[in-house]
Amino acid sequence: MSVQPVEAGQCDTPRCDGRAETITPEGHVCANCAREIERAYREAERRDRAGREGRE
Repeated sequence: MSVQPVEAGQCDTPRCDGRAETITPEGHVCANCAREIERAYREAERRDRAGREGRE
């Protein structure tokens, strides 16, 4: 999430000039950035699950 103030309605993702449409743990983001964040969270969850299953 950007620490710089942004214009209302602007995506909080640095270097993105999309229109904020979705609230995520990363802030208010555009639809494209929301998909990327979702993909990253799912991938991290998958790796975490695989790691736990490998220890059992």
